[in-house]
Amino acid sequence: MINKKRYLFRIIVPIFPNFNIYTFAANKTTSVGPIYVATAANKLESWDVEVIDENNCHGKFYPRDKHKKLDHIALQNERPADVVGFYGSISSTIPRLFELAKLYKNLGVKTVAGGKHVENLPEEALSNNIDVVVFREGEITIKELLLAWEKNYSLNTVKGIGFLENNQIIKTPERPLIQDFNKLSYPDFNLLRYAKIFYYPINRTRGCNSNCEFCAVKEKARCSTPKRMFNQVKNLIEKYNARHFFEASDHFAANREEAIEFCKLLADYKRKTKLNFKFTVQTRITDARYPDLLQAMKEAGVDTVCIGYESPIDQELLTMKKGYISDDLLEWTRTFHNYGFFIHGMFIFGYPKNDKNKFHMPLKEKINSFHKFIKKAKIDTVQILITIPLPGTELRKRLEAQNRLYPLNQIGWEYYDGQFPLFVPDDNVSPEELQKAVVTLMGKYYNFYNFLRIVNHIIFHFPAIVFSSVFTLALGRVRYIVSAFNIWYKNFFRNYLLRFGGYIVFKNWIKNFKKSFFLKKLETAKLKISDKHR
Repeated sequence: MINKKRYLFRIIVPIFPNFNIYTFAANKTTSVGPIYVATAANKLESWDVEVIDENNCHGKFYPRDKHKKLDHIALQNERPADVVGFYGSISSTIPRLFELAKLYKNLGVKTVAGGKHVENLPEEALSNNIDVVVFREGEITIKELLLAWEKNYSLNTVKGIGFLENNQIIKTPERPLIQDFNKLSYPDFNLLRYAKIFYYPINRTRGCNSNCEFCAVKEKARCSTPKRMFNQVKNLIEKYNARHFFEASDHFAANREEAIEFCKLLADYKRKTKLNFKFTVQTRITDARYPDLLQAMKEAGVDTVCIGYESPIDQELLTMKKGYISDDLLEWTRTFHNYGFFIHGMFIFGYPKNDKNKFHMPLKEKINSFHKFIKKAKIDTVQILITIPLPGTELRKRLEAQNRLYPLNQIGWEYYDGQFPLFVPDDNVSPEELQKAVVTLMGKYYNFYNFLRIVNHIIFHFPAIVFSSVFTLALGRVRYIVSAFNIWYKNFFRNYLLRFGGYIVFKNWIKNFKKSFFLKKLETAKLKISDKHR
């Protein structure tokens, strides 16, 4: 490498398994972390940088293999990379990551990976063709690592990495977390190749102040200043004509005062420019206790809130360490609705009991509890996942100690997306019954009947709006027409349209699931667990 004048660093976001339900959404956005890392690396004098998100490849210019995936051999022949980095935060993409790492290693390319999964299982990554694992944040580390490879320096000079030396894992001193985000450049989306971005991801907060048993994010929340984040949004609007944003922080209002200040800057910008832009944010249900925050969010253009309800069952909420009960959830949901937010509710089904909480609830009763709660709360769209014991979580450690996890050589990481049973369920429930329960619940909201409801609203409700509009026009009150139409669309038509779209995605998932041979693998995994318990 040292004889070349310029080098190429390519970052790859591996594609989801083809039966993954997130493929549709991933096709319209990308992960912001790799963009931050690429932006930092692009400051190096001798390096060119590109990011390729396999989930978001469009157009006729990227090479395809026989499976219609990105052809990395053709890509490497066209633009040879000296180093390839991999985004390793999402467990279900890890098999694809290792597949590509092997391909690039065979082509003589150096490989590096970062993200929560590889960070918690560095030995696994280093034994699967990854040369270096980056721990924690990568913006500073990647620049030092690339320079070390360029100049043939020892990797021991780079903080915050792990690598193999004489078949032993070497971990260099830990790199402190970034506290001042003003020192970082804005993420440069020009480095992203082949992609079309509809939802521009931004990240105001890193870390999370909650301590949920099922989550691997344990660092305390650190926030960018409101002014920096406002300028980043403004830059995306002016540079890319961005209008839709996804705020990817685990908790948008981790610092409530600064979140409010950020929203006020956005609201003032909207008033001055007359631009209409919208935000989707991930926030806590407990934020309903702060009306000043909700009002600021609404005025700033926050249209959709993604809320982790997790469960409507009080005993499960206690096990998860959530700090509230289901009655609180209902009250707070009503508050969010009163402010006009569209609510996407995220739930975890089949959460395993711990030794301190040995309540019993039949599976059918659990299904009914979830269904009644979602219906009573009037949540607009839902995502119900089977519990995922992710690497680095207290939950996974607990299930490992209880010998309840299905072996990875049978139920691999590709199934760690919330659609498959991954451990022995509670109360003598079979894993097949657990999965069927989630399919049943999702089918209650995403079904063909939503299409009939759409037709009904177009035939009967919409004409009523039109008739009212004609009358209102005669009175010269155009603003009432717009208001009436928006109420009809948001309160009725939109939800049925989204749920019917979800039905199509759900139906395709069922089709692909039948091709995945998962049930055969599950039978073998169950036998191995049974043998260990004998």
